[in-house]
Amino acid sequence: MPFVRYRLKTPTLALLQDEGRQVARTVPAGAIVEIDGTPNDDKLVKVLWDGQKLMMFVQDLQSKAEPTE
Repeated sequence: MPFVRYRLKTPTLALLQDEGRQVARTVPAGAIVEIDGTPNDDKLVKVLWDGQKLMMFVQDLQSKAEPTE
């Protein structure tokens, strides 16, 4: 499945794996994230931003991001 690109309208929380634990990080407004479009049972979706693999809440992306080309 091809990646879908979104531009964040406001700073948005994301989670990343750091030495086996999840760490919260804020992705800034205006950032472009690529989403694989496959949310898991926890309502999270895998995202690629600035070369980092992150997880973001689907609800946050629906309310704080817009599709871009």
